[in-house]
Amino acid sequence: MTALKKKSETCEEQLRRMCKAHAEEITDKKISIDDLMESVLDIEWITFNDHKYKAARLLVAFGGPNVWINTQDGTVDGYWGTDKVNWGFVDNIGLDDYLSESHGCK
Repeated sequence: MTALKKKSETCEEQLRRMCKAHAEEITDKKISIDDLMESVLDIEWITFNDHKYKAARLLVAFGGPNVWINTQDGTVDGYWGTDKVNWGFVDNIGLDDYLSESHGCK
């Protein structure tokens, strides 16, 4: 018998898996806001003309793949070379409210 050789994941498949995992953590309440915010590397604030909070993008992976949680679109956006993946999420942890309140404290 010959052993079956498992095909390795492509970069796009890995990126899709990562984005889906982040989206499911938020949608399925598998992560708290505190734990999520500890893993955030950078925040890109999206504001109205008067600088009031509109949304934010949270950088959660950088270097190989870049992965952003985008509260404006409700997506986890991943970029790796020429590959781009978007995976939708439902904000069941109150992330957007938390970020709105955090932005107001500045």
